[in-house]
Amino acid sequence: MEIVERILSLAKKSKGKVILPETYDSRALHAAQMLIKNEVADVVLPVLHGENIEALKKKAYLENIDLSGAELIDTDLSLLNNSKVEEFIESRMKKGLGRDQALALLRNPLYFSMLYLKSGKCDACVCGCVEDTADVLRAAIQAVGTAPNIKLISSYFLMVPPENHKVAKEPVLFADCSVNPNPDVLGLRDIGISTVESFNKLFPDRQANVSFLSFSTKGSAKHKVLEKIIEATKLVEEYFKDNKNVMVDGELQFDASVIPEIGKRKAPGSHVAGQANILIFPDLNAGNIGYKLAERYGGFQALGPILQGLSLPVSDLSRGCKAEDIYLTSAILLLK
Repeated sequence: MEIVERILSLAKKSKGKVILPETYDSRALHAAQMLIKNEVADVVLPVLHGENIEALKKKAYLENIDLSGAELIDTDLSLLNNSKVEEFIESRMKKGLGRDQALALLRNPLYFSMLYLKSGKCDACVCGCVEDTADVLRAAIQAVGTAPNIKLISSYFLMVPPENHKVAKEPVLFADCSVNPNPDVLGLRDIGISTVESFNKLFPDRQANVSFLSFSTKGSAKHKVLEKIIEATKLVEEYFKDNKNVMVDGELQFDASVIPEIGKRKAPGSHVAGQANILIFPDLNAGNIGYKLAERYGGFQALGPILQGLSLPVSDLSRGCKAEDIYLTSAILLLK
């Protein structure tokens, strides 16, 4: 598939390094083998402090996984940037943890990997095939932190249409489909801004056309639940007002967002209607249902969810993911 090949090609050029914390899961090890074999990225595999790295090598050997090119490390805190360690400890102590408890938390492969990333030792942390979303988000927020001007962590799916799809000719981004159940106005604003920035990393040569989705188009219905969508649209439009490569509109129904003739009829004069390639859902119910409908009924390939709004690249994989999903997600996170 062209988009996947393009992502892998760009990831190779970045010459990045990925850390995979969930080394006890065979899918992560298979993904590590794929990343190394195909020269997409260097890979770091951490083992809980005090456990035997040889045991990981044996597991890989018994499952016929070649980890010869991977960097296997103990979660030794001396491998981390000392100032980042102290910052983490101080922040946890302010929340009531003792120093020893904070240090013990950092030796957990998930937290260690996040701070390994924060220490500048790698370029992305890819996890979530075993750890649940709440644990991944907690570790990411505490160890990595949010991006400038962003308070809300969110996610997106890269939705790749099947060949000869009647409507979508290019990949589109859906957000937020996995993290925030009911974002408020400022939350939707952050989701919109983060998703545009994610889109620009993936498609630097494409114009971002952002549609804030609703059951109403330009006042065709009246309800208080529409207020946050309309206000969030205005805030994101204002944020990108000086960027001619970003167009924002809402509230728009789905058909008005993606079907040109319907967009022209329902929202005449809109630069987004009928041309949307970023779809912002009003809440998690709509987003999660929407991406799964597109995937299962529409034949789209759903790559993600990819976390956004963090200061550094971190994934939150689906626990039902395959090794190939970890492989492709790693490549996406390496795009600059």
